[in-house]
Amino acid sequence: MITKTMTGIVMTATLIAGGFAAQSLQAQNAPVVPAVEAEKVELTYADMLAVPVTFDQVMRTALENAEGRLVEISLDDFNDLPVFVAVVASPTSISELTVSAMDGTILNTATQTAATPEMMQQLLDEEFEDALEFASLVDELDEDDCDCDDDEDDDHKG
Repeated sequence: MITKTMTGIVMTATLIAGGFAAQSLQAQNAPVVPAVEAEKVELTYADMLAVPVTFDQVMRTALENAEGRLVEISLDDFNDLPVFVAVVASPTSISELTVSAMDGTILNTATQTAATPEMMQQLLDEEFEDALEFASLVDELDEDDCDCDDDEDDDHKG
């Protein structure tokens, strides 16, 4: 069964892979700015849903900037700012666009391509397998860190 977590992991892996290339290009041209300690802001669901950019606007932006069919839009937060993540897929590519929910600007685009649809399917299958393996490792770590009593129900029986 594919869960939201699995989808999130696959999408995150895609963003990370594309983000490294973009970061290295930006780092070459970016001025050096001293680090500023920012206060962590927790966004509530109400904050996330009260954004000025609509799903319709994000759909249009995604389809204008990536080739294929829109397969997913999600609302998330990144660096304490609400963002939309739109996934656009074609037979030989998959693009993930991160769009500001405050003004609709594209903050990041990550695209993976393959020469043929069969190669694209193989790439996606391998990414999915890697995501499942990563998720199982995370689950194992969570179980190792947890001092949970799996037999809670036994404690309440009289």
